[in-house]
Amino acid sequence: MAEILDLEKKYPLVFKTAKYLKNESSLFENTIGKQMKQNFNFELAERIFENGLRMANNSWDTYCSNLNNLIDMSIKFLRLQKNLEKTGKYLYSTFEEVEKNEYNTNNKDLDGPDYLWGLYFSEIFWKIHHNFFNFSLNDFMSGLPATGKVLEVPSGTGIFLCEFLINNPNWLGVGIDLADSSIKFSQKLLQINNIPNKSYKILKMNFHQLEPNEKYDRILCGEFLEHLEDPLAALKRLKSLLKDDGKLFITVAVWAAHVDHIFLYESSDQVREHIRKADLKIEKELVQAVFEKDEAEPEKEKIPVSYAAILS
Repeated sequence: MAEILDLEKKYPLVFKTAKYLKNESSLFENTIGKQMKQNFNFELAERIFENGLRMANNSWDTYCSNLNNLIDMSIKFLRLQKNLEKTGKYLYSTFEEVEKNEYNTNNKDLDGPDYLWGLYFSEIFWKIHHNFFNFSLNDFMSGLPATGKVLEVPSGTGIFLCEFLINNPNWLGVGIDLADSSIKFSQKLLQINNIPNKSYKILKMNFHQLEPNEKYDRILCGEFLEHLEDPLAALKRLKSLLKDDGKLFITVAVWAAHVDHIFLYESSDQVREHIRKADLKIEKELVQAVFEKDEAEPEKEKIPVSYAAILS
């Protein structure tokens, strides 16, 4: 109890945010207690929430409105996951279907700030995302040369690229995305963290349009492959963008539903097979079951899993 009180004094916004979620949804009951068992990064969480509050113009009401998107995203995941378990397939199998039925309907759940705020807060309150964040911070972003080039594909919220540049201030960062909302969100996050304009570029483009002679020391690619019809081709393209001694950090959703997930990986081994075919080598990996009931057997087929790896 004393430990909790000390932490609450040191990280007040973490506890205030967690209390709000607990009051709004039973999905986030005892969040802090559960996270503390998983090496919860309080310092990171406090800073991310402080950034979120600043991006909400220091309005607690706006901050909470943004936070509600995490609750909505969590509920929608559970509903879509139930459908996946019933049908054995995602809602769509081609980008054309997603574009026709979701993107072209002004769906803010997919192509707007609502979704991005849900994703932003999930990096702390979804255990698997939080563990991936710590994995990337400790094993991918630290101990690097003084200078280099890092690419994030897609940029999404820009949170990984931002943390990379905070930890490696003399590197040049490039983030690319097709969504205007992601471009704006990433730029605002970088600005709030006082990352110099000369240190990064956020571009609206398809990563296949990157110059073939452009090479990067590090590439970040979070939960992208499952959104593609041909993730193997994407891995091969990412491999081609790496310097000879470069490294790639990927996270992949396995048998985990979202409305715009297209490629259905049924196990982590299927991801590993694509990595092998792309002529990439696994240096370190982390496989996590989404639900507690599956944690003892994360390598089973057809259970929701998140896969992360550092590749070379």
